[in-house]
Amino acid sequence: MIRISLLMALLTAPLAAAALDGDRVEALVAQALTEARQPGHAVLSQHRRFPACPTSPRVSSHNGGWQAVLLSCEAGGWRRVIRIHQGQAAPRRGGQGNEALETFALVLNESLPRGTILGDRHLEKASIPATGQTDLVASVETAIGRRLKVNLGVGQALLGRHLDHNWQVQKDASVTIVSGTGPISIKTAGVALEPGQLGQDIRVSNAVSGQIVHVVVTGPNKVTVRPNMR
Repeated sequence: MIRISLLMALLTAPLAAAALDGDRVEALVAQALTEARQPGHAVLSQHRRFPACPTSPRVSSHNGGWQAVLLSCEAGGWRRVIRIHQGQAAPRRGGQGNEALETFALVLNESLPRGTILGDRHLEKASIPATGQTDLVASVETAIGRRLKVNLGVGQALLGRHLDHNWQVQKDASVTIVSGTGPISIKTAGVALEPGQLGQDIRVSNAVSGQIVHVVVTGPNKVTVRPNMR
């Protein structure tokens, strides 16, 4: 009996301090969801690694709801946000109107210092309160490879002003202006009057007519005229 107890201690002691993998975290999240009588499952790669935790990590709701959970290790001093597929949002409070509306945005799954170049492993998509939220970054493609201008904490929504500029169009650069909808489109040459990032509205000058056109940046040195914006 003593030998069995000693063997179990030897087997389990290293595991407690070992780095956690996706399978272990997924099991912890599933257990927490079951205990809270919540639907859904973790959106998590089985190959994703987490820092070592000397004790069993704690799984709790995030921002009052279960569309994401917070995996925390108090002994290890770290936290991670994990998105839950088909998770339930935080309940609305009585008397709230538009303040209870939510929107999807990218949030950090770990605290990151200024200067970090963002990768897919740093980001999760989560539902956050929509009220007062501007400049949100909702597309992973527009965030990956960009450098943080400020320190950001875990669970914080990513805003455009948090990132270094990613100019697709430089001021005075030659651009292709695309106008029209559907299968028929017209392309003309133009000159950018101001720099622009992907999705940003800027002004360009038509190289032929000299007319100033309000457009949206759709790619490197490529802009599109929106309806009723000529």
